Amino acid sequence: MKQRAASLICSIVLLSMLSCNQPVRKNEEAPNSFLTAVNGIQLDPRLSEADSLVFVFYKNPYGPDSLRYTRYYTQYSTTDSSNFSPLLHNLQQPFTKLEKVKNCRSEGKVWCYTKGAIFQTVYFSTRCNDCCFIYLIRDGFFFYMPLDTSLSAPLGELKLLSKEVKSE
Repeated sequence: MKQRAASLICSIVLLSMLSCNQPVRKNEEAPNSFLTAVNGIQLDPRLSEADSLVFVFYKNPYGPDSLRYTRYYTQYSTTDSSNFSPLLHNLQQPFTKLEKVKNCRSEGKVWCYTKGAIFQTVYFSTRCNDCCFIYLIRDGFFFYMPLDTSLSAPLGELKLLSKEVKSE
């Protein structure tokens, strides 16, 4: 019985050692790609290839319900590239990598799509007296960039155009 257990343990150790030495395939992105990135676009190059965006604005982001405030929102969907430019410009700023989300509520988010599939979400807050940022999540970390005025003004305009989505 002891020989079987020892044999099993040796097999597991050997297999785990062999599996750790597998090379990264060409089509797979290496983990922790943020190690060489200096801005949000380099962190996730797919952002520059987005073909549509959905801007989501929470109805009451600073209300008393801290757990479900994201549940009610309006949104504005666009394929107009003029709406992409401010976001892409803001994402070209250097980021700060954090292990935990800041103690600030987001006012909304931007769902980024390519060919009908969502691939990234960018969160934002325009409350610049205490919480003024955009951020995205990648590899389990939070990557914050300061909110640029070239994005905050269009966000205000798009919020006015946003509509509540009717549930079916």
